[in-house]
Amino acid sequence: MPELPELEVLREYLGPRLTGRKIAQVWTSPKLSFLLRTPPDEYARQLTGGTFERVWRRGKFLIFDISGQHLVINPMLGGRLQWTTASEKVAAATVFRITLEGGDELRFLDTVKMGRVYWVVPGAFPTIPGWAELGPDALTVSLSEFSQRIRRHPGELKNLLRNQAFIAGIGNAYSDEILHEAGLLPLRKRTTLKPDEVVRLHAATGKVLREAIESIKAQPKYEPHKQDRSFMRVHTKGKEKCPR
Repeated sequence: MPELPELEVLREYLGPRLTGRKIAQVWTSPKLSFLLRTPPDEYARQLTGGTFERVWRRGKFLIFDISGQHLVINPMLGGRLQWTTASEKVAAATVFRITLEGGDELRFLDTVKMGRVYWVVPGAFPTIPGWAELGPDALTVSLSEFSQRIRRHPGELKNLLRNQAFIAGIGNAYSDEILHEAGLLPLRKRTTLKPDEVVRLHAATGKVLREAIESIKAQPKYEPHKQDRSFMRVHTKGKEKCPR
């Protein structure tokens, strides 16, 4: 599942490649178009002829501003965005293809059919499920706000970090990395944290996310639709020796 670091790097990667580019054609998969929250014909009609204005992120949503309206993608578990050309072979998991003037293509692939794609008019972001409840971005939340908000959320620390209403952008993988960095057990209750441990958790959150972003950007063969997390220290490495 793409989380904040993957989507932040993707935003930086796609932004300069898309901004100012005009959409020549849109194709949607007859088998996977149910992932679009707009009828496929209407989706294609609305996008065709539009111009990409900006690419931005909120939590685990990636947003493309197109001629005053918004294409919003929540990749969920298996969603990936591919930057390629119109001549490249189309994978079976391709949900849509946006062909730009000049032949470049932006494709959305979803191998597990859980992603969500929304076409949103100005002012309608709150209609997207989960949008209105999002907390501040996990990459930029201040210690003061982090400390205040954490008091509202009981439960185990791993679930707390994955709660998008607390802070937005963290999922299963990076919650493991953050808690390891902070030296806190995933199943520990939030109510048992001491003030200095809250400070440590906030610091670990920013450190892990920033370092992950830099690690992804440093990958020599980076491709947006392929996820390489070999830099992670503990996630999915339960049988290996602790790196501490």
